Amino acid sequence: MSAEEVDRKYNVRPFEDVHESKFKDSLPIVKLDAIDLSKYIEGPEGYQSRVELAKILEKSVTSYGFFNVVNFGYDPEKLERLRGIAQGILELPLEEKGKYLASVWRKEDEPPVTKEYLGGERGHGFKPKGYWPIKDGVRDSITHYNFRHLLEPDVFLRDIEQHPDLVKVHAQEIIEWYHHIHNDILHKISNLCDIILGLEENTIWKRAFEVEPENPGKSAGAYARFMMYEPYTAEESAKAGKSWLRGHSDISGFTFITSQPMLALQIRDYYDGEWKYVDHRPGSLVVNIGDSMEFISGGYFKACMHRVVEPPQDQKDHNRLILIYFCNPKEDTPLNPDEYRSSKLKQLGLSKSEKLKDWDDITFQQWNFAKGATLGKKNAEEEDEIIVYGRNIERWHHFKTAVA
Repeated sequence: MSAEEVDRKYNVRPFEDVHESKFKDSLPIVKLDAIDLSKYIEGPEGYQSRVELAKILEKSVTSYGFFNVVNFGYDPEKLERLRGIAQGILELPLEEKGKYLASVWRKEDEPPVTKEYLGGERGHGFKPKGYWPIKDGVRDSITHYNFRHLLEPDVFLRDIEQHPDLVKVHAQEIIEWYHHIHNDILHKISNLCDIILGLEENTIWKRAFEVEPENPGKSAGAYARFMMYEPYTAEESAKAGKSWLRGHSDISGFTFITSQPMLALQIRDYYDGEWKYVDHRPGSLVVNIGDSMEFISGGYFKACMHRVVEPPQDQKDHNRLILIYFCNPKEDTPLNPDEYRSSKLKQLGLSKSEKLKDWDDITFQQWNFAKGATLGKKNAEEEDEIIVYGRNIERWHHFKTAVA
């Protein structure tokens, strides 16, 4: 079938965002700083423009760990079209989803995660609705579809028969969007991080995120996700404490998601420890620091705790659709600040000889496996107080120091 015929068969149509909440002004909200990439000028003549953007970014990544990116150089109509395709994929009939599961229907039935077997959270294919237990017998209301190997198009397309028809006919559009995030947006953001840390530009890119098509084992290992949250029933909501996805930090270096007007994403405010909604900025991406960049920066950058909760009353009967990109470093990327010889971190005493004496020398591969094995094993609002390689599995400890 042609792409048009497949789209008609599965009712591909524009996704309709919910209206802004009339209760917005009475809710605790964080308005993120925006990095305007139209002001990012390449070359020696543009260095001062990058320094100015780095100053804005530094304030965000060392506190909330979240920021917006605007004017990021991608056709808005193409992105809206891709959201419609994502909606179609996530609405496939249950029988069709069952053919393309990333793992099993329920987390409790899943075998142990290994390097080769990534489980329902991170394996390619569907994580079905109801896979996670949330609280008091309530299971999650989230469907997501993961894409692996998008940075290796030849591998992704070679295995295209492992995907539903909607993915097959729109593979190039999916690849194009996520390549733009990785090779353009991420590259610029990582250069701004170099400036913050007093490093030569392209240092973090080359050490952590560069793609090496001829040597995939040494390349960045990012993956993408289409994700749909459906509303709970009133009874489910009450039992789950209005929690859609428990508090966590991401394993990645950076995570990119499409911004949308539903007030559901919350971050735990670095300054007062309270949960607050992330405000919607039209036409933007929401970006957050993951564990890996926190460790590379010796804890100077903050991988903020975040969660998803039921939105306000006038939005709660709508679906929430997001497109996500988890930018994972190369497997052998060192997650120790001493490896990068940052003048900024030396000045702050963020080294293993001073403030980080308990940190083991580890790579991203070691952290990815250690934390990945814990995913989905806590109920809503339970805190992970687990230390691995001298580091907390989650970032709850930020608030015990920042608020004190």
